Amino acid sequence: MKYFIFTFAFWAGSGFIHAQSIQEPAGSGGPQASSVFNPNISVIGWFQGLAGHTPTALDENPAFKLHEAEIGLQSVVDPYSRADVFISVNDEGKVDLEEGYFTALALPYGFGAKLGKFQPDLGKFNRTHTPETDFADRPLAAQRFFGDEPLKAVGGGISRLIPNPWDLYINADVQVANTPSNADAPVFAQANRGDLLYVARVSGFSDLTESANLTLGISYANGANGFNVNAVDGSSSTRRSQVGALDLTFRWKNPRRSIYRSFFWQTEYYAARRDLSPASNATRSGAFTHARWQFARRWFAGVRADWTQLLAQDDSAETGGLAYLTFYPSEFSLVSIQAKHLRFADGSVEDLGFLKVTFNFGPHGAHPF
Repeated sequence: MKYFIFTFAFWAGSGFIHAQSIQEPAGSGGPQASSVFNPNISVIGWFQGLAGHTPTALDENPAFKLHEAEIGLQSVVDPYSRADVFISVNDEGKVDLEEGYFTALALPYGFGAKLGKFQPDLGKFNRTHTPETDFADRPLAAQRFFGDEPLKAVGGGISRLIPNPWDLYINADVQVANTPSNADAPVFAQANRGDLLYVARVSGFSDLTESANLTLGISYANGANGFNVNAVDGSSSTRRSQVGALDLTFRWKNPRRSIYRSFFWQTEYYAARRDLSPASNATRSGAFTHARWQFARRWFAGVRADWTQLLAQDDSAETGGLAYLTFYPSEFSLVSIQAKHLRFADGSVEDLGFLKVTFNFGPHGAHPF
């Protein structure tokens, strides 16, 4: 009996080893080879605390919340294209597709193309996902014109580097997409299926010195803004909104002390002209400027100034400012204390304090430069 058990165990073990050798032949690479076909997966978590005084219903906002968790799936599709998908889950459990687009990298004549849902190139700030900005909120002008989230649209676009005799980096982007709803982007309002959003941006980059560089961009967007109905014959015509944006970004970082000192300054200006009726329109504008100073290896301090006119027909305006102190325990997390002051058009004020903590893991793609 003991001989039978020993023989059976030896036979079963030999079979198991043989099966293993068939499933993982020498030189196959095993898990390492299969991982080549898996996308890069990353997660960014955004925890936020809130305190302060506001004339609006602050009680509806909790003192603490996991503001958002963003999951990124990014991969090369083939030698000629790549795909990027970003999915967010907010504190109420709502799942939203932030972006999901396919990029063709090697089209004829140096063109690139993008198809899917993306954040259009209307200004520079709009390209950055909210958890990855320096702020616990959004700049006032961007919020009043485009909503609480970055402007997003479904469509396509092409881009190309523009040759020039000055040997500068000059890039042009043209995008066509569905016009967002008014709830998502107050400056626009989708009317009919054929009323599309058109966006164009030209940006240039130049090294000023070995330590400093400058980026300048100009953008234009034209989209639907609802429609007018003729009371006599019942016919309708689409109202349009035109938005122009100018962005300027300056960076300084001494290459010999780059981990200890740096300076960043960004300014954006928006001007929107909206049709109100076949015979009238209104022009509104807004801007913000932001400066960030790194004064130690892991410490940053910054300020932001806001000004914007409201999209309503009067000329009322709002002003505000934000200051913050941010500590980076590592490149994968940050802790930021922020203070915000806002004066509304009616003269009332809002004073808020924020605690912003973000953490990320996985190979999250580089931020838009």
